[in-house]
Amino acid sequence: MENEFIVDQLELLVKLWDLHGVNEFKSKNLAFATRALDKFPNSIAKATEDELLALQGVGKVVISIIRDVAQTGTCSDLEGILEQTPAGLLNLLKIKGLGPKKVQAIWRDLGITELDELLAACEEGKLVQIKGISEAIQSNVMHYILFLKQNASKLRLDKGHHLAEDISTLLLNKFSKVQIVGELGRNCEIISSLDFMLLSDGGFGASLVLSEIEELEEDFQNSSPFVWRGNLKGHLIPIQLYFVEEKDWAIQSLKLTSNPAHLALIGFDEMKLQGAFSTEQSIYDALNIPFIIPNMREGLEELNWASKYQIDDLITFEDLQGCVHNHSTYSDGKNSLLEMAEACREIGLSYFGIADHSQYAAYAGGLKPERIADQHLEIDALNNQLNDIKILKGIEADILPDGSLDYDASILSSFDYVVASVHANLQMDLEKAMPRLLKAIESPYTTILGHPTGRLLLAREGYPLQMSKIIDACVANRVVIELNASPYRLDLDWRFIYEAQEKGAMISINPDAHEIKGILDMKYGVEIARKGGLLKKNTFNTLSVKEFLGYKS
Repeated sequence: MENEFIVDQLELLVKLWDLHGVNEFKSKNLAFATRALDKFPNSIAKATEDELLALQGVGKVVISIIRDVAQTGTCSDLEGILEQTPAGLLNLLKIKGLGPKKVQAIWRDLGITELDELLAACEEGKLVQIKGISEAIQSNVMHYILFLKQNASKLRLDKGHHLAEDISTLLLNKFSKVQIVGELGRNCEIISSLDFMLLSDGGFGASLVLSEIEELEEDFQNSSPFVWRGNLKGHLIPIQLYFVEEKDWAIQSLKLTSNPAHLALIGFDEMKLQGAFSTEQSIYDALNIPFIIPNMREGLEELNWASKYQIDDLITFEDLQGCVHNHSTYSDGKNSLLEMAEACREIGLSYFGIADHSQYAAYAGGLKPERIADQHLEIDALNNQLNDIKILKGIEADILPDGSLDYDASILSSFDYVVASVHANLQMDLEKAMPRLLKAIESPYTTILGHPTGRLLLAREGYPLQMSKIIDACVANRVVIELNASPYRLDLDWRFIYEAQEKGAMISINPDAHEIKGILDMKYGVEIARKGGLLKKNTFNTLSVKEFLGYKS
């Protein structure tokens, strides 16, 4: 079993113990152990007993639970308590703002065990009857449930790609040619449908062939001889499979990969396009329009962009020189400075920037001043040891509620760069969010504005901002805007990249990596950046290390 799965199961056990009022010491001890395991850099399933015993909260009993989960995916404690728990309560435990104790009270006092029941209670104003739940909490819970229900069948970009790979494998067993189209074909940040083109001879046998794939469930009411609709068993996201003949492949590829707004923008009319086209390029040529890459086919600024720039001007992963928003074991990361730096070197980067959490983020092991001094000493030693990659001294400094940065000037000035981010007090209206971020941007120590809106895709909406004013402030103060490449965030929203770079802003594609594998999230960031037409020359981490360090000078 993967580490993430094991940790998730243990976290669920802790929540259920708290929900049922199981021995508080036992629950807290497992919670400590789970946090330590979440940062464990190696395979939990393969760890020795001595390695596990060295972790906080891990004793013989916890090791037994870990071994069971690693080998079977569950354990007797978890199975036993799940039998006592109405299934719907597991969804209630996922709601932000409701911990196990509040869920216990809702279950006990209101008899609520399902999301729909909880939503109805919020709408009727009953939730505030529970001690500790205010009108504001009730409103937030109702908003969150509606948000979850609206997005229940959608996927993040990374999840969409992983599931599409599985589906493609199934389809290629039956069809000689399969192509991903639709939102995933454009690398949208949120995927509401997985769409594919399948090579067909134009007959009506393709649907019968699909019926042989047991993993697929057809929606007979909405399918047709030309389009199969349904889903993959165990998944809510809709699937659409288009049967296309070879002679129509290029024109259908363009049509199905484009947002309808893009087709309207380029004057695409399938009926008026005469003759066979072998490539999408030939179709754009026939329309007398520059070729637009699939990512950009959204019907926004792509034609204006294409009148000024060439496709070769777009950022690529190979253009990146450095990786500058990363976390290590000094805060809440899973790998050491050296391990993270070596991983960056292995993918051809020339500098690695550490930006561990600042002290205000105590929940994430934020660095006290003495820990910063220790880290800087280690970085100096590593830079003396390494000759083919440079480690930069950065910090992800919390933007405090009043807009100031965590730490005083003497500490902030010790860093090579500062990523300024909001992590706490996220429930802000425009009147609170704008002054807070503008003050942080105006700080002379801010190098990069981190994940500007604080959103978590399909989990949390970002706080409201007047993005044009944020961009203007960043340009005026030579502050770089982060495109946080974590597929959980992808923030800055790509739709603002056009405006940002036209105004002269620099964008930094940062993975916000908390372990080695997270570094490659920059690939998602590059795909999203290309959607907004980001140019290599406007991408901050394409600069050399000397140019990077001299940017704010």
